[in-house]
Amino acid sequence: MLYDLLVIMAWQSITVMSYLSFIPSSPLSTYIDDFYYIDGPAPYPRQKALPVASSNLMINLGESFAVYKPGQAEPFITCAESWWVGVWDTYHSVDWPSHVRFYGIHFKPGGAYPFLQFPLSDMNGQVVPLDAIWGDYAAELREHLRAAPTVQAGFALMELQLLARLCEAPPAFHVVRRAVTEIAATHGTLSIRQLSEQIGMSQNHLRTQFKCLVGIPPKEVARFYRFAHVLRLIDSAQAIDLTWLAHQCRFYDQSHLNRDFVAFTGHNPTEYIQLRRRVQAENPEHARAYRNLPVD
Repeated sequence: MLYDLLVIMAWQSITVMSYLSFIPSSPLSTYIDDFYYIDGPAPYPRQKALPVASSNLMINLGESFAVYKPGQAEPFITCAESWWVGVWDTYHSVDWPSHVRFYGIHFKPGGAYPFLQFPLSDMNGQVVPLDAIWGDYAAELREHLRAAPTVQAGFALMELQLLARLCEAPPAFHVVRRAVTEIAATHGTLSIRQLSEQIGMSQNHLRTQFKCLVGIPPKEVARFYRFAHVLRLIDSAQAIDLTWLAHQCRFYDQSHLNRDFVAFTGHNPTEYIQLRRRVQAENPEHARAYRNLPVD
């Protein structure tokens, strides 16, 4: 899935965290991919999170997480309670506590807008405490989830609470949603000019609507989907020819493929593939779920 995490860290445990997922019913399913719950010992102390074209809301019931921008030695934010992750154009690193327990929401591209009602570009490259957006309601939601008797009860509570926060989406939302569907269907290879012609909107206006409702312009959304397709091809192939991979995914040349790998993962393609193969051998369950990679 597009929101897959790339985790690059030393392998320390074969214990797998509990991961449960729930797909809400309509109308929330228009805006949300899933609710999820993670509980248990964290198998890695640090992860790198891939940039994706959508937001992620996390409600923490355990210990704090520290978030780092690329190349930073000190965290730019420590997340203790609840927070919203905006759209990033590169990876960011997260220190996980030894034991984790939290609920999360994976929004579809643009799906967070009806719950926020401000341009999502305002959160680009940011991790924003939820109380800065929803005020006291953030703490109330967290305490209700802490008191939920079961995970399923927690999901039901989240569904009710999100329905209460859902506002009517602007007319442009449905145009942007259609455009994202077209981008996804072509794995990000559809030209933005052709896309704008298909949906009957000028490129400039389409860009403006994407920046407001998704956070980034359509060209960047396409770039993320194309790279996600690259990673799926790597996972499904026994051997990888990088020249073939660049051609198959419509990169201008291999150097452009290398550029995106470094920007999105901090590694060139060869390094990534070596690390990916290693973690697939060491722990296939984590490899399928999170694209975990060890660091030597």
